[in-house]
Amino acid sequence: MSRESTYPGHLSVGGSQSQSQHQQLQQPGNTIDLANLPPSYLTLLQKQQEYSALQALKEASGEMLQRIEKLAEMSNIMADGGEALGQVLRNWPHVFSVLNLVDKPVEPPTSPGGTAQEEEAEPIPALIRLPYTEDPAK
Repeated sequence: MSRESTYPGHLSVGGSQSQSQHQQLQQPGNTIDLANLPPSYLTLLQKQQEYSALQALKEASGEMLQRIEKLAEMSNIMADGGEALGQVLRNWPHVFSVLNLVDKPVEPPTSPGGTAQEEEAEPIPALIRLPYTEDPAK
C-alpha cells in the first residue's frame, strides 16, 4: 500500500539519494511515493508541516491580539464618554431648579376685600453666583 503526496521541493536533500531522485523531489507538483522514502525524511516533512502550521497560528494570534487591543481602546473611549455623560446628567437637577426660580411668574394679588399693598408679597429668591470648587478646603 503506497501513500502519495505532493512536495513543493523547497528542501535541500542530502545523503545517499541519487541525483535524479533529488531533482525529482525539488520539482513542484511532482507526486512522490512516500513508502519508498526513508523514515528520517518523512519525519522532516512532518516537522515542516508542523512548523508551517505553527507560523500560521502565530500570524493568526498576532491579528487576534491587534483586534483585541483595538477593541480595548474603543471600550476605553466609550467609558470616558459614559463618565462625561454622567457628569452632564448629574447637573440637570441644578439646571431645572434654576429655571424653576427664574420662571416663576409674578402674580398681582387679587383679593376681594383688600388692595395689593395690604397683603405681603412673597419675596422672589435672589440668584447669587458663588464660586464652586470640588475641594472644600480651598
